[in-house]
Amino acid sequence: MTDFTQNKKYQDIFKSAKDLFWKHGIKRVAIEEICRNAGVSKMTFYKYFANKNELVKTVFNGVIGEAMEKYDTVVHGDLPFTEKVSALFHIKLEGTKDISAEFLTDLYASQDPQMQELLIDMQKRSLNIFVDFFSDAQSKGLIRKEIKIEFMLAYMNNLSQLTGDSSLLEKYDHPQDLIMETMNFFFYGLIPPK
Repeated sequence: MTDFTQNKKYQDIFKSAKDLFWKHGIKRVAIEEICRNAGVSKMTFYKYFANKNELVKTVFNGVIGEAMEKYDTVVHGDLPFTEKVSALFHIKLEGTKDISAEFLTDLYASQDPQMQELLIDMQKRSLNIFVDFFSDAQSKGLIRKEIKIEFMLAYMNNLSQLTGDSSLLEKYDHPQDLIMETMNFFFYGLIPPK
């Protein structure tokens, strides 16, 4: 099987799709629009992707994979705990820049079994990274030892599900505001910092 990922036209399609999906969601973006924005023909599109769903999964997997690598590097790096938390916030902030409510709604509402599988895989990968993060922090006394890691993970998972709640998303000017609020709430709770 040929690896097209380094091909300029492939990368143009990928970038065009990501930009359009982030801005308008998945459902509203047509292959023709992706091709026009990327400066390629539909024939070129179909050389690399069987259909729009395959492209959606490729984009999602690429973006999430890159973020997971960054998270893993921070979590297993030598930074002090508070700097790690700050770096995790920065990664999340960068990864969600320009993301639309439509994209999040389309993503979490997708009935495509492969997309659901990707979401589950992404959650498992991120949970594994955060298990290491929380275990290390607990062993060093940086976070409360009496809280079970399983509780923290379940809580994080529930908070991440909120980002796909369209009625909640409507309360924010930008989806990134909700995403960052869920992270802030998880790490800092209701009590203002001293």
